Amino acid sequence: MNKNIYLALAIVVIIITALGVYAFSSYKTTIDVKNLGGSPVNGEYKLVVKILVNYGPFGGIHPLGSADVWIYYNGKYYNQSLTDSNGVVTFYLPPGNYTLFFTVFHIKYNINLDSNYEVTLNYAYLKST
Repeated sequence: MNKNIYLALAIVVIIITALGVYAFSSYKTTIDVKNLGGSPVNGEYKLVVKILVNYGPFGGIHPLGSADVWIYYNGKYYNQSLTDSNGVVTFYLPPGNYTLFFTVFHIKYNINLDSNYEVTLNYAYLKST
């Protein structure tokens, strides 16, 4: 075969490899916190928890329904609930320091509830930790 064909194939392989490395470099589990503002209602703040599962660049991001989320206060169990079909569960809690436990993924996250917050877990499903 012609050397130019081999050179062209090598360049194509390098480009595809570079695109793959770029696409997967941002593929990781993240927890994003958004302060929704506002004041407490009846002494309680709203904590909205979302769970999204990221199946990679070609699988998309989908909400996780029926996921169990536990709330701990001062290291002790406080409350729990399941996400809806949109991957969302809402808690109404008094101000304080809480730990969220995403049971399906065994991930904990600490939050100081001094306002209304939205916590989004974007779980990278195909990447091992």
